[in-house]
Amino acid sequence: MNSTEWGVTDKGFHRPTYVELLDALEYKARELFGAKANLTVRSPLGVFLRIFAWMFNIIFSLMEDVYNSRFVDTSAGTSLYNLGKAIGLRLLPAQKASGYITFTGTPGTVIPSGFLVKTIAGFQYAVVSEGRIGDDGTALLPVQATGTGDDYNVAASTVKEIVNPLDGVKSCTNAAAIDGGRGRETDEEYRDRYYQSVDYAGGVNADAIAGEVLQNVDAVYSALCYENDTDEIDSIGLPAHSFELVVYGGLDQDIAEAIFKRKAAGIQTYGNKTVAVISSSGQSVNINFSRPTTKAVYLQITSLTTGDAFPSDGAAQIKQALIDYIGGDTEGGLAIGADVLYMALPGVILSVPGVVDFDLQIGTDGTTYTRSNIVISIREKAVTDESKVSISI
Repeated sequence: MNSTEWGVTDKGFHRPTYVELLDALEYKARELFGAKANLTVRSPLGVFLRIFAWMFNIIFSLMEDVYNSRFVDTSAGTSLYNLGKAIGLRLLPAQKASGYITFTGTPGTVIPSGFLVKTIAGFQYAVVSEGRIGDDGTALLPVQATGTGDDYNVAASTVKEIVNPLDGVKSCTNAAAIDGGRGRETDEEYRDRYYQSVDYAGGVNADAIAGEVLQNVDAVYSALCYENDTDEIDSIGLPAHSFELVVYGGLDQDIAEAIFKRKAAGIQTYGNKTVAVISSSGQSVNINFSRPTTKAVYLQITSLTTGDAFPSDGAAQIKQALIDYIGGDTEGGLAIGADVLYMALPGVILSVPGVVDFDLQIGTDGTTYTRSNIVISIREKAVTDESKVSISI
């Protein structure tokens, strides 16, 4: 390849290989020293040319990295995060899992902040705030993982060991799952969120408001924004000149602050939740948004036929695959307002190795099952869990 086609071209950046660089240097050396110049690998001139080719290869590699750092698809690390900052997208940090532990023991016993409990696997959790065992012999206290990462997300009834024994405290357990833990966001995850963002630079339209909450509020799994720009109440009940954000997941205060950051002045918010946000002028502004009503989805799998590849915990994997797809208390799954399509579910089940055949029916009450789609309204969210998925051979 001609050296004029190296570097930045109309087709992008082309980095020459080490061999191409060495060929170009040898060509120039013969032009200057004659066709009979000794350029073999052991000759002094040949050694110098190979050293220069190696150095130029490093320089071109650096130039390519600088060029690629300008684009979301090819940048990495800090360069990628800086591109996201330009549109208001921040990197999600590592987060500690949190939940609640039920302690049993002698009434009146004080359990101090920092009291440690753990799973059999050794993952530890610390009591966040001091509490006292009540007259019924129990105390429900908030805990947080001592480290970050999704390894600390554990199922119910798995945190049963006390690390530092205390007189008056007999046992502990978590009645519900402890979740919310994760590692720092990877480049791939950050890049995906970048492309999901909408009009971040300065938009205040419905999509930009939903994007702000979905991308920049921790633990939000789904968010949709409906708006009414007419002078009358619209068909879905929104007042004139208002918008309603329906959000699944996240903390109320964080969501309200994100909405306030994006909404246009003078436009009213609507919803079944009201949270006060303090503006820079000190004014308390009520921000309204909605939480979706969860609609339970029951699944009945019968006549399950499996092959040799079916793992020993295959049934549990099937249940988890369905929970991941539909959504649960701590999983996003289907978006708010998305119908549960019957024909999409067999593919989810077949994703588990060794599944050969089965019969599937779904319902919403655990009693009546059909092979029809489950319709979800615009303010509803489909959810399921292990207890709602039955499997029989």
